[in-house]
Amino acid sequence: MDPIALEEPHLTEYQEAQQRMGKTVHLIPVGFDFQRLVQPIARGTLEADEVHLLHSSREASAEEAQQLAERMVDRLEETFGTLLGKEVERHSIGDIFEFKDAYPMAYEMIQSHIDEGNDVWVNISSMPRTVAFAFASAANSLVVEKPELRDRVHTYYVSPEEYLVTQMIEELRKERDFLEDLKSEDPQAEERYERISDLVEDIDQSGVTKGAKQMNGGLHVEFPTVPSADLHDFEKTILHFLYDAGEVESTSELARELADHLDEEVDGDSFKSKVQYNVQKLEEKGLVNRTRVGNRTKTELGTMGELWVETHPR
Repeated sequence: MDPIALEEPHLTEYQEAQQRMGKTVHLIPVGFDFQRLVQPIARGTLEADEVHLLHSSREASAEEAQQLAERMVDRLEETFGTLLGKEVERHSIGDIFEFKDAYPMAYEMIQSHIDEGNDVWVNISSMPRTVAFAFASAANSLVVEKPELRDRVHTYYVSPEEYLVTQMIEELRKERDFLEDLKSEDPQAEERYERISDLVEDIDQSGVTKGAKQMNGGLHVEFPTVPSADLHDFEKTILHFLYDAGEVESTSELARELADHLDEEVDGDSFKSKVQYNVQKLEEKGLVNRTRVGNRTKTELGTMGELWVETHPR
């Protein structure tokens, strides 16, 4: 018998990880919720060996919000660890409104657990939408890049059975009506009636939130679309180069600088055409922004291009 036939087939890193006994890991960004972060594991059908709680490290402008968030993290850690017997780790997030910070963190956390042979479940029910969307996008990006992970990376949402804020509003209205009968006899009741009336009026006019918060130099955060996974080596080279170089004034300048960076002897027109073609493809994939200025086309990385480089080191 041919001795080569007896040899074990060479396994890829992914196949080796699959053969190891992996864990079921949940990544849970924590906001002001408790039950819908616990119950899918405690009472539902989801299994969990490890739970990673992600919470904000920044001080909230309202002390009550700060205390509530800290209370939820403490309760979740105790419930998962002490009552349910799961391994629990806490991780802090600095700026919860900065998508560009949250996305690489999410991508690297998910990737590291996958590399260890684990299955990952991401609960996006709580935390600010910037963090939840960053984790959902990172999970989606990994599956787009590696379709074989489709059964190992999962994103899920849990809807609340009821919203306590509607009950709170109802109680405020009852309290306002109750104080209306007392305000003529008690100055304190009158002062409290005015405060509650103003609050109820704000809710009637603005809903349960008020105003638009300044963040990241504006009033909105744009969530970039997950790019195509089909990147060639030269496209990757361009992305890493633009990450270091920043905005380049023209396609010709980009070709010249890139040729110098690669330290290659190249045919000028041919190399420029190659760069132009690949940059156009990167623009179509949502990784590069190109702006026409006169007879020149400025080129720079888009948000997703920056995040791709940060999560795909050379």
